[in-house]
Amino acid sequence: MAKKKIAILGGGMAGLSAAYQLTKTQALRDLHDVTVYQLGWRLGGKAASGRDKLNRNLEHGLHVWFGCYENTFQMLQELYAANPPGGKLPNWQAAVKPQTYTPLGVLLEDGTWTYWPLTWPLNDATPGDGTLLPTWSDMIEVVAGWIAEAIERHWQPAPAEAVATAGLPPQQAGLTHAPLLPTNATPSRALRAAQQHLDALGSDLSSLSDQQMGHFHDLVGWARDALVGAPFAGTSPIDHQILSEVLDIFAATTRGIWEDLVIPDKPLESLDGTDFRAWLILHGADPDIVKNSSVVRIVYDTLFQYLDGDVTRPSYAAGSGLGVIMRLVGTYKGSMMWDIQAGMGEVLVAPLYQHLLAAGVSFKFFRKVTSIELSADGSLVQTIRMDRQAEILTGDYKPTFGVDGLTVWPSEPLWEQLVDGEKMQAKKVNFESYWCDWPPVNPQQVLQLGTDFDIAILAISLGAYKPLNDTDVSMCAQLIAKSKRFADYVGNVGVVPTQSVQLWCDPSSAGLGWTTGKAATVSGPEYLNIWADMTQVLAFEPWPDPQPQSLHYLTGTYKTTLYRQPSSNTGVPAQASDEIRTQAIAWLNSSSYPLWPIADVNGVFNFDVLHVTEPATGAARFDQQFWRANIDPTECCTLSTAGTTQYRLHPDQTGFANLILAGEGSRHGFNTTAIEGAVMSGAAASRAICGQPVNIVGYDFLQRLPSQGPGT
Repeated sequence: MAKKKIAILGGGMAGLSAAYQLTKTQALRDLHDVTVYQLGWRLGGKAASGRDKLNRNLEHGLHVWFGCYENTFQMLQELYAANPPGGKLPNWQAAVKPQTYTPLGVLLEDGTWTYWPLTWPLNDATPGDGTLLPTWSDMIEVVAGWIAEAIERHWQPAPAEAVATAGLPPQQAGLTHAPLLPTNATPSRALRAAQQHLDALGSDLSSLSDQQMGHFHDLVGWARDALVGAPFAGTSPIDHQILSEVLDIFAATTRGIWEDLVIPDKPLESLDGTDFRAWLILHGADPDIVKNSSVVRIVYDTLFQYLDGDVTRPSYAAGSGLGVIMRLVGTYKGSMMWDIQAGMGEVLVAPLYQHLLAAGVSFKFFRKVTSIELSADGSLVQTIRMDRQAEILTGDYKPTFGVDGLTVWPSEPLWEQLVDGEKMQAKKVNFESYWCDWPPVNPQQVLQLGTDFDIAILAISLGAYKPLNDTDVSMCAQLIAKSKRFADYVGNVGVVPTQSVQLWCDPSSAGLGWTTGKAATVSGPEYLNIWADMTQVLAFEPWPDPQPQSLHYLTGTYKTTLYRQPSSNTGVPAQASDEIRTQAIAWLNSSSYPLWPIADVNGVFNFDVLHVTEPATGAARFDQQFWRANIDPTECCTLSTAGTTQYRLHPDQTGFANLILAGEGSRHGFNTTAIEGAVMSGAAASRAICGQPVNIVGYDFLQRLPSQGPGT
């Protein structure tokens, strides 16, 4: 029997995940002839990284993994078990390591910033082990216990007379349901009692009565009110503020889950017509906390949920936002966060590429899809046209090379393999750019149904489908014209530009003034509001002496509409790069003090702390660091704004019989921008073709009824 020819358009994580699943066993390899067509010279999409001429690792952005990334960890572990990269990455535990310390940025009343020292407890589970996710009750219990533990660490109970003087709620006040509060009740004891109450009732919330759940709400509400009114005896007033805000949000969240999901027996996606902030207020959260607290802002910042990157225009579908929070906090295994030890392209993408090559997958680099065209009756994809961006001198393009025993990707093409490579290099041609004006090679490559492919997987990022301006024609123009459902998906699910900065520094992190330990922070000063100490990557960068002593990655959204500019406006990348440079230097001067106070001199950043290899002084030293504006439509992240989930498509819902969708913008168990969503979507694309994998852990999380648990 002839193999089914599958053309995967796009070599990001969704496309690679689909290729991995389609060729996972010999039986599947006997059924499928898979070819991946990729823009430019490297794979990975938003997970791509590359080495520059100094052998520094340059990333698309700041990548950390969360302990709930079940499918991503599973794939990593399988790859390393079959063929570990070796050297400094002998096993998966060497590639990703727990990162428990994640301080939260807090804006104080005087307009200055500080960081609240958040440390997550470890557990003995292993991400990627394939076990089922817990039920709503289980997750709520986990979160209640975590909050109680945090209160116990930071808040010291006041004497009984002080409690009476402060007017704290007495044991029975405000309680419409039994049971009684614990003797000598404190906020943490009330939460422990609430946790034990749910545990005694079993794991199925839908089996509970209003009275039984009312006990839980009363205990949590008492704890919230008691903590807010308590005389504070902790280590810092910020502790009291943050914990009070966390408890307020938790009380509203659990009440909302009960009232909007459990009682009416509805899935998480049913909430997605409302913004997450509005939903919290609807269920009793303090509006001032919802508007101003970093406790709420953290989920918008982490997942880039701002229209056009503008932090004054937040929007996050309530069910998706709630689902992400519950997945991150309630279902993590081992550690809440995990740090990538080297470049993303080295830890995951290169091993995956090598595995796929061995499994018989073909790769065609320098392929830019320009048009996906339909059959006469509009039911099938008939023709796929793509520009050949460059011609290879001999044989197939070989995209990787070795550094210190590790397989790595270059940050620009290996020019010596390309026809006219020297000319291209001299002109600094960027084949990944939407605004690249280097002429394609003639003739175009044209794939025809039945000859070159039977099924196409559209794994290019959502931004590339969109008609972003009145000049450029979308490669999906025929699909949009034929199918209203596909057009609604493309038109309503948005994308957001981001920015990233990498700084190599001569002092250590402690030498810059951050003395509390290796950290990954969130919700700091805009727009570089996320920072991670990535010094561990230096061990994979062969620096000559003197070597930098610390490495710092910063990221955030980029407030701009440049991603909508026509491809003919070739000055866009330079304009965006200049803007990010200017903004980053301004941010370092005005907003870096809370992170690195020793690097502050007379109220401005001391650029002399930046490591350089060529002589430079002052802000000119920044020019030897790395920054990028992620404004290409394929590089923008996906938005999950209120009201848009209804337009998302599962991979098998394109409306065209031989076209399957894959990407973080599709419908999956996250419905938000995340490598886990891309991996899940790719697996679902494979399942739509061959039925494998049967189970994708968490795929139906947002759609499953709470009475059934969040799913597998």
